[in-house]
Amino acid sequence: MKRTSSRRSFLAAGGAAALTALAGCSASGSEIDPSEIDDGSRPAIGASDAPVTMAVFEDFSCPHCQRFTLNTTPVIVQQYVEPGDVRYLHADFPIPVDDWSYPAANAGHAVFEEADNDAFWAFTMALFEDQRSYSLDVFEDIAEEVAGVGAAARSAAEEGAYRDRIDADRQRGDTWGVSGTPTVFVEDEQVELDGIAEAIESRL
Repeated sequence: MKRTSSRRSFLAAGGAAALTALAGCSASGSEIDPSEIDDGSRPAIGASDAPVTMAVFEDFSCPHCQRFTLNTTPVIVQQYVEPGDVRYLHADFPIPVDDWSYPAANAGHAVFEEADNDAFWAFTMALFEDQRSYSLDVFEDIAEEVAGVGAAARSAAEEGAYRDRIDADRQRGDTWGVSGTPTVFVEDEQVELDGIAEAIESRL
């Protein structure tokens, strides 16, 4: 119990900056199962046999997603992913917040496909840190720095190379009841940001 309480408290503290409204960036029936989208074709962190799977739907231009990714995700990774309790999946849900929502997501997919999973997460963290400065040059520079695939990221962002895959994520999000970002699912439950630890612990 002591360990559980400590982890919950740590996650709450680490995610405090992200605990605004869940649907901070808003968009103007079906069975939910995050494991069904864990087919190796999307970025993920954690052991494939972890007892709990969570999926996070995000828009790279959403400031609430920025705070969640930079402040809360590292805490979840440290407290639950690294010990082997959680597998954490990324899903795209471009609202879009602005004209960069889709290009940024396309650039991220290019990094994932042309480099690897680790490069995607490094790209994501760096991209969110530079959210107010988005441009094709920024996408290219970050992708080149973290994975040496700057040209591919720029091309994907400019041409929408992964638009079908991104739209498939967004359609799934619509089906699952996603209406804003970030939206978090722990197994089959959509949870508020301040309820993530409790939802995870209840399944361990």
